[in-house]
Amino acid sequence: MRYFFRHIAEWSWLTGILMSVVCLCLWIPSFLHAADGTVWHLVATMLMSVVNALLLMYLVYEAGITRTRQSLPVFCYLLLTAASPALHTCWEGQLAVLVLAAVCLMLLNTYRSENAVQESFISTLLICAAVLVLPDMLFMLPVLWIGFAVQRAFNLRVALASVVAVCIFALYLWLSVMLFPDAFGIVSLHDAFCRSWIGLQIPMLSAVSVLLLEVWGVLFAVWAMIGFSRETNRAQSLVLLLLLILLVSMPMLLFPPLLFSSLQPVAYFATAALAAYCFSTRQSVAAGVIFLLFILLNIINPVLTIVESYLTQ
Repeated sequence: MRYFFRHIAEWSWLTGILMSVVCLCLWIPSFLHAADGTVWHLVATMLMSVVNALLLMYLVYEAGITRTRQSLPVFCYLLLTAASPALHTCWEGQLAVLVLAAVCLMLLNTYRSENAVQESFISTLLICAAVLVLPDMLFMLPVLWIGFAVQRAFNLRVALASVVAVCIFALYLWLSVMLFPDAFGIVSLHDAFCRSWIGLQIPMLSAVSVLLLEVWGVLFAVWAMIGFSRETNRAQSLVLLLLLILLVSMPMLLFPPLLFSSLQPVAYFATAALAAYCFSTRQSVAAGVIFLLFILLNIINPVLTIVESYLTQ
Protein backbone atom coordinates (compact mmCIF):
# COMPACT_ATOMS: atom_id res chain seq x y z
CA MET A 1 0.00 0.00 0.00
CA ARG A 2 2.85 2.40 0.80
CA TYR A 3 4.41 1.64 -2.60
CA PHE A 4 1.06 2.34 -4.30
CA PHE A 5 0.72 5.79 -2.73
CA ARG A 6 4.37 6.68 -3.33
CA HIS A 7 4.15 5.99 -7.07
CA ILE A 8 0.50 6.75 -7.76
CA ALA A 9 1.37 9.78 -9.93
CA GLU A 10 3.79 7.82 -12.14
CA TRP A 11 1.54 7.26 -15.13
CA SER A 12 2.11 5.74 -18.51
CA TRP A 13 0.96 7.68 -21.55
CA LEU A 14 -1.99 5.32 -21.99
CA THR A 15 -3.21 5.99 -18.44
CA GLY A 16 -2.67 9.71 -18.88
CA ILE A 17 -4.63 9.79 -22.14
CA LEU A 18 -7.52 7.84 -20.61
CA MET A 19 -7.66 10.14 -17.56
CA SER A 20 -7.48 13.22 -19.80
CA VAL A 21 -10.40 11.88 -21.85
CA VAL A 22 -12.35 11.48 -18.59
CA CYS A 23 -11.64 15.14 -17.83
CA LEU A 24 -12.92 16.15 -21.26
CA CYS A 25 -16.08 14.10 -20.63
CA LEU A 26 -16.86 16.49 -17.77
CA TRP A 27 -17.56 19.08 -20.48
CA ILE A 28 -20.53 17.06 -21.81
CA PRO A 29 -23.17 18.75 -19.55
CA SER A 30 -21.98 22.14 -20.80
CA PHE A 31 -22.61 21.03 -24.37
CA LEU A 32 -25.99 19.53 -23.52
CA HIS A 33 -27.24 22.73 -21.89
CA ALA A 34 -25.51 25.20 -24.21
CA ALA A 35 -27.46 27.76 -26.17
CA ASP A 36 -27.15 27.76 -29.95
CA GLY A 37 -24.81 30.74 -29.94
CA THR A 38 -22.40 29.33 -27.37
CA VAL A 39 -21.67 25.89 -28.86
CA TRP A 40 -18.80 27.18 -30.92
CA HIS A 41 -17.44 29.00 -27.87
CA LEU A 42 -17.45 25.67 -26.04
CA VAL A 43 -15.68 23.91 -28.90
CA ALA A 44 -13.05 26.65 -29.20
CA THR A 45 -12.45 26.76 -25.46
CA MET A 46 -12.11 22.99 -25.14
CA LEU A 47 -9.71 22.70 -28.10
CA MET A 48 -7.60 25.57 -26.80
CA SER A 49 -7.53 23.90 -23.36
CA VAL A 50 -6.07 20.76 -24.94
CA VAL A 51 -3.47 22.82 -26.82
CA ASN A 52 -2.52 24.69 -23.64
CA ALA A 53 -2.26 21.40 -21.73
CA LEU A 54 0.19 20.10 -24.33
CA LEU A 55 2.16 23.36 -24.15
CA LEU A 56 2.33 22.95 -20.38
CA MET A 57 3.74 19.45 -20.83
CA TYR A 58 6.40 20.85 -23.18
CA LEU A 59 7.18 23.73 -20.80
CA VAL A 60 7.70 21.38 -17.85
CA TYR A 61 9.92 19.17 -20.02
CA GLU A 62 11.98 22.12 -21.31
CA ALA A 63 12.55 23.30 -17.72
CA GLY A 64 14.06 19.91 -16.88
CA ILE A 65 11.43 19.06 -14.29
CA THR A 66 10.61 15.84 -16.13
CA ARG A 67 13.16 13.84 -18.12
CA THR A 68 10.57 12.82 -20.69
CA ARG A 69 7.36 14.33 -22.02
CA GLN A 70 4.93 12.99 -19.44
CA SER A 71 1.14 13.05 -19.46
CA LEU A 72 0.79 14.26 -15.87
CA PRO A 73 0.94 18.02 -16.68
CA VAL A 74 -1.68 17.51 -19.39
CA PHE A 75 -4.01 15.78 -16.94
CA CYS A 76 -3.50 18.39 -14.18
CA TYR A 77 -4.45 21.28 -16.45
CA LEU A 78 -7.42 19.53 -18.07
CA LEU A 79 -8.71 18.51 -14.63
CA LEU A 80 -8.56 22.07 -13.28
CA THR A 81 -10.16 23.43 -16.44
CA ALA A 82 -13.00 20.90 -16.25
CA ALA A 83 -13.50 21.77 -12.56
CA SER A 84 -15.02 25.14 -13.46
CA PRO A 85 -18.01 24.73 -15.83
CA ALA A 86 -18.65 28.47 -15.63
CA LEU A 87 -15.47 29.04 -17.69
CA HIS A 88 -16.16 26.41 -20.36
CA THR A 89 -17.14 29.18 -22.78
CA CYS A 90 -14.33 31.55 -21.79
CA TRP A 91 -12.18 31.19 -24.88
CA GLU A 92 -10.60 34.55 -24.04
CA GLY A 93 -9.11 33.03 -20.90
CA GLN A 94 -7.57 30.18 -22.88
CA LEU A 95 -6.14 32.74 -25.29
CA ALA A 96 -4.51 34.44 -22.31
CA VAL A 97 -3.02 31.11 -21.23
CA LEU A 98 -1.72 30.49 -24.76
CA VAL A 99 0.05 33.86 -24.74
CA LEU A 100 1.42 33.25 -21.26
CA ALA A 101 2.76 29.80 -22.18
CA ALA A 102 4.60 31.29 -25.17
CA VAL A 103 6.05 34.04 -22.97
CA CYS A 104 7.21 31.50 -20.37
CA LEU A 105 8.95 29.43 -23.05
CA MET A 106 10.79 32.52 -24.32
CA LEU A 107 11.78 33.55 -20.80
CA LEU A 108 13.25 30.12 -20.06
CA ASN A 109 15.80 30.61 -22.84
CA THR A 110 17.05 34.00 -21.60
CA TYR A 111 18.97 32.88 -18.49
CA ARG A 112 22.01 35.17 -18.07
CA SER A 113 21.50 36.40 -21.64
CA GLU A 114 23.11 39.75 -22.40
CA ASN A 115 21.02 40.32 -25.50
CA ALA A 116 17.40 39.32 -24.79
CA VAL A 117 16.06 42.28 -26.77
CA GLN A 118 14.10 40.19 -29.26
CA GLU A 119 12.49 38.09 -26.53
CA SER A 120 11.58 41.24 -24.58
CA PHE A 121 9.99 42.93 -27.59
CA ILE A 122 8.00 39.89 -28.77
CA SER A 123 6.85 38.93 -25.25
CA THR A 124 5.66 42.45 -24.49
CA LEU A 125 3.89 42.69 -27.83
CA LEU A 126 2.14 39.34 -27.25
CA ILE A 127 0.85 40.43 -23.84
CA CYS A 128 -0.29 43.78 -25.25
CA ALA A 129 -2.11 41.99 -28.08
CA ALA A 130 -3.91 39.83 -25.50
CA VAL A 131 -5.03 43.04 -23.77
CA LEU A 132 -7.25 43.76 -26.81
CA VAL A 133 -9.59 40.95 -25.81
CA LEU A 134 -8.61 40.64 -22.13
CA PRO A 135 -7.85 44.01 -20.50
CA ASP A 136 -6.76 42.35 -17.26
CA MET A 137 -3.75 40.81 -19.06
CA LEU A 138 -2.19 44.22 -18.55
CA PHE A 139 -1.26 43.02 -15.04
CA MET A 140 1.05 40.42 -16.62
CA LEU A 141 3.47 43.08 -17.89
CA PRO A 142 5.13 43.59 -14.46
CA VAL A 143 5.40 39.79 -14.21
CA LEU A 144 7.29 39.80 -17.51
CA TRP A 145 9.74 42.47 -16.35
CA ILE A 146 10.35 40.74 -13.02
CA GLY A 147 10.76 37.48 -14.96
CA PHE A 148 13.64 38.98 -16.95
CA ALA A 149 15.20 40.14 -13.69
CA VAL A 150 14.84 36.63 -12.22
CA GLN A 151 16.56 35.28 -15.33
CA ARG A 152 19.33 37.85 -14.80
CA ALA A 153 18.70 39.13 -18.31
CA PHE A 154 17.18 42.52 -17.50
CA ASN A 155 19.22 45.47 -18.70
CA LEU A 156 18.68 48.84 -20.36
CA ARG A 157 18.30 47.40 -23.88
CA VAL A 158 15.76 44.82 -22.70
CA ALA A 159 13.79 47.53 -20.89
CA LEU A 160 13.84 49.81 -23.93
CA ALA A 161 12.67 46.98 -26.20
CA SER A 162 9.71 46.41 -23.91
CA VAL A 163 8.91 50.13 -23.79
CA VAL A 164 9.03 50.32 -27.60
CA ALA A 165 6.56 47.42 -27.83
CA VAL A 166 4.21 49.16 -25.38
CA CYS A 167 4.48 52.40 -27.38
CA ILE A 168 3.64 50.57 -30.63
CA PHE A 169 0.59 49.07 -28.96
CA ALA A 170 -0.44 52.47 -27.55
CA LEU A 171 -0.07 53.99 -31.02
CA TYR A 172 -2.28 51.27 -32.47
CA LEU A 173 -4.95 51.96 -29.84
CA TRP A 174 -4.80 55.69 -30.54
CA LEU A 175 -5.14 55.19 -34.30
CA SER A 176 -8.02 52.76 -33.76
CA VAL A 177 -9.89 55.26 -31.61
CA MET A 178 -9.27 58.08 -34.08
CA LEU A 179 -10.24 56.11 -37.19
CA PHE A 180 -13.04 53.98 -35.74
CA PRO A 181 -14.50 55.87 -32.76
CA ASP A 182 -17.82 54.01 -32.88
CA ALA A 183 -16.37 50.52 -33.19
CA PHE A 184 -13.64 50.93 -30.60
CA GLY A 185 -14.81 51.91 -27.14
CA ILE A 186 -12.44 52.40 -24.21
CA VAL A 187 -13.80 52.26 -20.67
CA SER A 188 -11.70 53.26 -17.70
CA LEU A 189 -10.83 50.60 -15.16
CA HIS A 190 -12.57 52.64 -12.49
CA ASP A 191 -15.87 52.70 -14.39
CA ALA A 192 -15.64 49.00 -15.23
CA PHE A 193 -14.83 48.21 -11.62
CA CYS A 194 -17.81 50.20 -10.33
CA ARG A 195 -20.25 48.72 -12.84
CA SER A 196 -19.13 45.18 -12.08
CA TRP A 197 -20.25 45.56 -8.47
CA ILE A 198 -23.77 46.66 -9.44
CA GLY A 199 -26.13 43.72 -9.16
CA LEU A 200 -23.21 41.32 -8.72
CA GLN A 201 -24.38 37.76 -8.14
CA ILE A 202 -21.75 35.04 -8.04
CA PRO A 203 -23.14 31.48 -8.36
CA MET A 204 -22.33 29.31 -5.36
CA LEU A 205 -20.54 26.65 -7.45
CA SER A 206 -18.38 29.30 -9.11
CA ALA A 207 -17.43 30.70 -5.71
CA VAL A 208 -16.53 27.19 -4.51
CA SER A 209 -14.39 26.69 -7.62
CA VAL A 210 -12.49 29.94 -6.98
CA LEU A 211 -11.94 29.17 -3.29
CA LEU A 212 -10.72 25.65 -4.12
CA LEU A 213 -8.33 27.10 -6.67
CA GLU A 214 -6.98 29.50 -4.06
CA VAL A 215 -6.35 26.59 -1.66
CA TRP A 216 -4.55 24.50 -4.28
CA GLY A 217 -2.49 27.47 -5.41
CA VAL A 218 -1.24 28.24 -1.91
CA LEU A 219 -0.61 24.55 -1.15
CA PHE A 220 1.46 23.89 -4.26
CA ALA A 221 3.31 27.21 -3.95
CA VAL A 222 4.45 26.35 -0.41
CA TRP A 223 5.20 22.74 -1.37
CA ALA A 224 7.28 23.83 -4.38
CA MET A 225 9.58 25.88 -2.16
CA ILE A 226 10.56 22.78 -0.15
CA GLY A 227 13.85 21.57 -1.59
CA PHE A 228 13.81 24.44 -4.08
CA SER A 229 17.54 25.15 -3.66
CA ARG A 230 18.45 21.68 -4.91
CA GLU A 231 16.81 22.18 -8.31
CA THR A 232 18.54 23.18 -11.54
CA ASN A 233 18.62 26.79 -12.69
CA ARG A 234 15.97 26.21 -15.36
CA ALA A 235 13.63 24.48 -12.92
CA GLN A 236 14.12 27.25 -10.37
CA SER A 237 13.42 29.88 -13.03
CA LEU A 238 10.15 28.22 -14.04
CA VAL A 239 9.00 27.78 -10.43
CA LEU A 240 9.74 31.43 -9.60
CA LEU A 241 7.93 32.56 -12.74
CA LEU A 242 4.88 30.47 -11.84
CA LEU A 243 4.91 31.86 -8.31
CA LEU A 244 4.93 35.39 -9.75
CA ILE A 245 1.93 34.58 -11.94
CA LEU A 246 0.06 33.18 -8.94
CA LEU A 247 1.02 36.20 -6.84
CA VAL A 248 -0.72 38.47 -9.36
CA SER A 249 -3.63 36.27 -10.46
CA MET A 250 -4.74 34.84 -7.10
CA PRO A 251 -5.69 38.18 -5.45
CA MET A 252 -7.47 39.24 -8.65
CA LEU A 253 -9.83 36.26 -8.33
CA LEU A 254 -11.33 37.87 -5.24
CA PHE A 255 -12.44 40.91 -7.26
CA PRO A 256 -15.64 41.12 -9.36
CA PRO A 257 -15.51 38.52 -12.13
CA LEU A 258 -16.61 40.92 -14.88
CA LEU A 259 -13.24 42.60 -14.66
CA PHE A 260 -10.83 39.81 -13.76
CA SER A 261 -12.50 36.64 -15.08
CA SER A 262 -9.72 35.80 -17.53
CA LEU A 263 -7.15 35.53 -14.76
CA GLN A 264 -8.82 32.37 -13.47
CA PRO A 265 -7.57 30.25 -16.42
CA VAL A 266 -4.18 31.91 -15.95
CA ALA A 267 -4.21 30.86 -12.29
CA TYR A 268 -5.26 27.35 -13.39
CA PHE A 269 -2.24 27.18 -15.69
CA ALA A 270 0.24 28.19 -12.99
CA THR A 271 -1.40 25.91 -10.40
CA ALA A 272 -1.40 22.93 -12.78
CA ALA A 273 2.28 23.51 -13.57
CA LEU A 274 3.21 23.65 -9.88
CA ALA A 275 1.09 20.55 -9.22
CA ALA A 276 2.91 18.65 -11.99
CA TYR A 277 6.23 19.83 -10.56
CA CYS A 278 5.37 18.73 -7.02
CA PHE A 279 3.90 15.35 -7.98
CA SER A 280 6.80 14.60 -10.36
CA THR A 281 9.61 15.44 -7.94
CA ARG A 282 8.14 14.41 -4.56
CA GLN A 283 7.39 10.70 -4.22
CA SER A 284 5.96 9.93 -0.80
CA VAL A 285 2.85 8.54 0.86
CA ALA A 286 1.71 12.07 1.72
CA ALA A 287 2.18 13.15 -1.91
CA GLY A 288 0.06 10.20 -3.04
CA VAL A 289 -2.75 11.11 -0.64
CA ILE A 290 -2.68 14.75 -1.80
CA PHE A 291 -2.78 13.58 -5.41
CA LEU A 292 -5.93 11.54 -4.75
CA LEU A 293 -7.53 14.49 -2.95
CA PHE A 294 -6.52 16.73 -5.86
CA ILE A 295 -8.48 14.51 -8.24
CA LEU A 296 -11.51 13.90 -6.04
CA LEU A 297 -12.04 17.47 -4.87
CA ASN A 298 -11.73 18.88 -8.37
CA ILE A 299 -14.35 16.58 -9.86
CA ILE A 300 -16.88 17.52 -7.17
CA ASN A 301 -17.74 20.85 -8.79
CA PRO A 302 -18.59 19.52 -12.29
CA VAL A 303 -20.45 16.58 -10.77
CA LEU A 304 -22.52 18.96 -8.60
CA THR A 305 -23.18 21.03 -11.72
CA ILE A 306 -24.55 17.95 -13.47
CA VAL A 307 -26.76 17.10 -10.47
CA GLU A 308 -27.98 20.70 -10.20
CA SER A 309 -28.86 20.86 -13.88
CA TYR A 310 -31.00 17.71 -13.65
CA LEU A 311 -32.72 18.81 -10.45
CA THR A 312 -33.74 22.12 -11.99
CA GLN A 313 -35.26 20.52 -15.10
